Amino acid sequence: MPTVNPGRSIGSAVVSSLGIALLSGTAFAQDIPQHQPVIYTVGQLYDLIEKQREQLEAQRLRIDQLEHAIRGISGQPPYQIAPGADSGSPYPQPSSGRNAAPGVIYVTAPSGPQQAQGGTPDRPVGEEDPDAQRRRIDVSGVQDIGGVLTRRNHLVVEPSIEYENTTSTRFFFDGVEIIETVLVGDIEVSDADRDTITAAGTVRYGVTDRSEVEVRVPFVYRNDDVTRDVVGGGGGSEASSLDAANLGDIEATFRYQLNSGQDDWPIFVANARVKSPTGRGPFDVDRDEDGIETELSTGSGFWAVQPSVSVIYPSDPAVFFANASYTHSFGYDVDETIGDSHVGDVQPGDVVGFGFGMGFALNNKASFSVGYAHDFVFETEQEIDGTTIKSDSFDVGRLSLGFSYALTDDININLNTQVGITEDAPDVVLTLRTPITFDLN
Repeated sequence: MPTVNPGRSIGSAVVSSLGIALLSGTAFAQDIPQHQPVIYTVGQLYDLIEKQREQLEAQRLRIDQLEHAIRGISGQPPYQIAPGADSGSPYPQPSSGRNAAPGVIYVTAPSGPQQAQGGTPDRPVGEEDPDAQRRRIDVSGVQDIGGVLTRRNHLVVEPSIEYENTTSTRFFFDGVEIIETVLVGDIEVSDADRDTITAAGTVRYGVTDRSEVEVRVPFVYRNDDVTRDVVGGGGGSEASSLDAANLGDIEATFRYQLNSGQDDWPIFVANARVKSPTGRGPFDVDRDEDGIETELSTGSGFWAVQPSVSVIYPSDPAVFFANASYTHSFGYDVDETIGDSHVGDVQPGDVVGFGFGMGFALNNKASFSVGYAHDFVFETEQEIDGTTIKSDSFDVGRLSLGFSYALTDDININLNTQVGITEDAPDVVLTLRTPITFDLN
């Protein structure tokens, strides 16, 4: 029985005795003669326990490293995508069976070094590791890229609001150029400032573990301020301002996940989008006798379809993604007289687009994404007074930065910023979305 110094409490004596019992048979007590009494302070006992904990942690880390090496030799990737625990879903899910917000990938980072997310002898696939730190990455921060699909029998309601601003300055010269720096005539300078605010309601439903449907209904407000200044001749300035608020083009989308993403493969998702001409198109608005618009359009005025393929590759703590799309608009015979000209068949130019980027998890609630999207718009063909006229093709390139924060397991807040880097791209686009997930099981 160990002795206790005078002044020590009975509790200290019990702790000291407990410390000897805990440390007997360990490396820390092997040099201590068992027949001699040993006096430990509470602080010394805590130090010994801490050393033992560090040794156990080092052993656990070595076991994790060996397991990782064994999996590498056997051809299994160090990071696998675990299916949902309750539905057998082939895409990344919270393994505890919680609702998964659309576009969110859960990347599980074990508390130790790299460790496969697949099953272990004491933890089957789909059952969450209690020591793991799961981080969620919202890969839908970059618009039109898409992400992991909505789970089967889950409904997502996503209100959103988007602000777009475009400014442009154009110079027109009407006269004679005598030499390179001498112009005789009038120069017209046109400044346009266009603002668009779109409030939309989007509904997504997980039909199966690999497919979902989506419907988006937008309401569009537009304001265009145009100022024209004429230098030379009679001079003068003219300003005009137009506003419009109406329903936009309703869209319907079907998505299907082509593979499970197992065996270190990226996830491939096929998408098909249909856009209806429910908004007021450019040939539906009122015009004056000169053919100049007196109100603004809120839609394209044409039916369009957009097939696309998205590729998603999780690599803890990041997710890489890319998208390729082709948009075809269906032209029709406008058969309308605008000003002094008759407009016949109009065929909008098709669009080839691509995008790529990366999402990165900051913690188990916040993530951000960066990306680039580019659209190449082909020529639009218009029949004017029996003659087919083609417009110029143009490029629209945008840099994107998105942020996501999970308020709860079922509610996300996503903020996306796009900055135009080509001449025909919008200057800035700000989008705020709040997807809310409901479990209908």
